Amino acid sequence: MSIGVGVRIGTVVSTAVVASNDPGSADPVVIVRDTVLNQRKDGTTVLGGESELGGGREFTESWTGFVARVGDPSGVAGTADTRYRAEDLVATSLRCLLQECEPLPDRGGKDGGAPDIVATYPSRWDSSTAAILRDSLVYAGLERVTLVSDAEAVSAWFESEIAALAGTLIGIYHVDDTGAAVTLVRSGVAAGRAFGFAGDGSSPSSRIATALGAFGWMPENLDAVVVTGDGDMAGDKAAMTAIAVGVAEKLNVRCELGPGPEQSAALGAAILAAGFTSTSHKIVPIGLPPSHDVTEVFENVPRVAVSAEAAQVATAEAESTSVAEAETGKPGSTRIVIAVAAVVAIIALAVLAYFLLL
Repeated sequence: MSIGVGVRIGTVVSTAVVASNDPGSADPVVIVRDTVLNQRKDGTTVLGGESELGGGREFTESWTGFVARVGDPSGVAGTADTRYRAEDLVATSLRCLLQECEPLPDRGGKDGGAPDIVATYPSRWDSSTAAILRDSLVYAGLERVTLVSDAEAVSAWFESEIAALAGTLIGIYHVDDTGAAVTLVRSGVAAGRAFGFAGDGSSPSSRIATALGAFGWMPENLDAVVVTGDGDMAGDKAAMTAIAVGVAEKLNVRCELGPGPEQSAALGAAILAAGFTSTSHKIVPIGLPPSHDVTEVFENVPRVAVSAEAAQVATAEAESTSVAEAETGKPGSTRIVIAVAAVVAIIALAVLAYFLLL
């Protein structure tokens, strides 16, 4: 039995998923918390807002908005003005979420040991920013955690749960309160860094086309687009749906709005941790938990490419049919003439038989 844990510390919402890739296994366990890191009087920390932890709790300090500040040497100030490095706050938040997943079994990992853990980071981060978070994870005792980009995790979710096709080219369109990012993932690996767009007034479809053009690809090279979100934008279902529908119609491509736009990456991370590889597809889909069992699919009308030559042939065929009909007076008149002749012949035979019997 293979078990994996996927974690995503988001700007507003953080998610942990515990899943197994074995057939017949239970649905994944999903834990969702507001990205608010709180410190108790005894120095211990807990992740979550009042909706999860309840009101009236006494915390000495709380921190928010630290994900976007990773790598900022000035750090992030809490409610009591204590400053910590943002990457350390992310690592601590990740550890808090993992504690809520316990107790995990001693076995179930791909190597036979403890379950593997995969955490995601924003796709627009460069390698140096991801390395900064990696160092903080090691310092926090989380060296077992594997880091992948949000886009690569979302791609794993799509290929495992929606379309198990190796070698696909998937566009990940991510939108949040700071703008949008487009990442192209082929065979489970991101094609370079994400393309960032902030307030330039362009449409989602044109942004995706721009990213494709940078690699010499066209919209028809895409197998699908997955729309994800973070922050307040992720909670605006109407806006997220409008983006997905618009991309599907304008690019004529299958478009998916995952189970919780801010949680698809965590599900994909759990799939990767459980042993999924996008080039082999040796395992069955892990399935979606009951609370996230609705995946909105926006498929445009299948492409039908008609060449000029084919159009000319169709026109010629139509003209030939018209000429034939004109020569016989009206459509289907040839068949009528044949039918009348057959009836006359039958009557003649009947009359002849009558006189022979007399």
